[in-house]
Amino acid sequence: MALVQLRNVTGCLVCGTARIKSLKTFMPTRNILALLATLLLIIAARFYLVETYAIALPFWDQWDAEGDYLLRPWIEGRLRIDELWHTHNEHRIFPTRLLSLLIFNVTGVWDNVIEARVNIFLAACIPLIILLFLMRQRELHGVRWLILIVIIAQFALPFSFENMLVGFQSQFYFLMIFTLFALILAARYPDSLLAMAGILVLSWLSVLTMASGILTPLAATGVYALQGFLKREVNWKHVGMVVVLVGLAALGYSIMPHIEGNQIYRSRNIAEIRKALRFILSWPVSKSWPAAIALWFPAVGMVCWLLRSRALSRADMVMAGCAMWSLGQTLAIAYGRGQAMGGVSSRYTELFTIGLIGNAWFAARFIEITLKNKRVAWLGAVFFVVFIMGHTSRRKRDMRDVYHTYELSMKQETNVRKYMKTGDASVLVQPLFQIPYPDSIRLRSLLDNPTIRPILPPYLSE
Repeated sequence: MALVQLRNVTGCLVCGTARIKSLKTFMPTRNILALLATLLLIIAARFYLVETYAIALPFWDQWDAEGDYLLRPWIEGRLRIDELWHTHNEHRIFPTRLLSLLIFNVTGVWDNVIEARVNIFLAACIPLIILLFLMRQRELHGVRWLILIVIIAQFALPFSFENMLVGFQSQFYFLMIFTLFALILAARYPDSLLAMAGILVLSWLSVLTMASGILTPLAATGVYALQGFLKREVNWKHVGMVVVLVGLAALGYSIMPHIEGNQIYRSRNIAEIRKALRFILSWPVSKSWPAAIALWFPAVGMVCWLLRSRALSRADMVMAGCAMWSLGQTLAIAYGRGQAMGGVSSRYTELFTIGLIGNAWFAARFIEITLKNKRVAWLGAVFFVVFIMGHTSRRKRDMRDVYHTYELSMKQETNVRKYMKTGDASVLVQPLFQIPYPDSIRLRSLLDNPTIRPILPPYLSE
């Protein structure tokens, strides 16, 4: 008996040692340290912004969609399950509602700062997924590490402060997480029925997250198409999957709410779409077609090159899928919000993130392939130069917007606290954005609601 137990223990130790060695084959110490350093830097930067500039008071859409239509019916015991995916403007924000309920049930308070803190870790999952996937594929080495420049900039800089400071904006992070998992499954397990089922679930969750979630099944379709081009054959299982994915995207579009009030933002012609794309595709540079080409051509050019030489890897397919998805987002924004566009809204900028990371990947791949020919290799560095200069030039402007938003937030908080202390309705009659809701009468009714008032942050009533 003792001998048998000794053999079992020895076997467990051998298996454990083998697992550790297996882990180290794709996660050497330098990779682990780079991953941890990247995540800590991103989390620290976002924590600084949230702790410095976010306030606990709910803002704008939160009052209706989260407070009155979600938390109040939940507390009063009349929330129906189908209300979790009811429309919110053009979206359905199903996972955001689930997260809001979870946070409220854990904390017992409706606090925007708490939600924004949770979003920090939710956002950090996106670079974590990307880096772990690349490391697992043993694809992250040499000049490819340059993508860390883009990853850190896109997740640590304050350009997307509207999403960072408002906890209700978690749908942007959920959408990118669902999309990344769908693309990875399509690239790694293209013939697995279980993976296909997972892609369909993730695609439908994307549809129930944001209106532009219909682009997730289309991006997965792009990955399957790349598989066919790479192998120079028609895989009928893939064809069937593509048909289902396109049908799912069409179904998502058919159930998408069409808000009459948003028609005034929609592009009326090709000229307006083109003008909007000049703003969007050149971001973080300001409206420049040369910058747009430098930032988005690496994926287009390198995918064609690697397909021709049959050198497109699984990592390349995922990064190509990221670029396709973000390009789709740029087109959707240009059409849906392109009328008289004068700049890219802060909350939309994160939708370009995984596409820019994908283009950084292909720019690094170009440098890697042409490294011996320095007369050509420098072209790959153009992407990084334009990207860095764009963020450098806009940083002061972004921080100025953060300061301005914070000043307005403090005025909103002051006015709400005065009303809760005095009950004087005139206190809430203020210019736009000096109260946290566009209608002072509606705001007053919410602040006076016997279910909502007790769950607001306690300091507001002090």
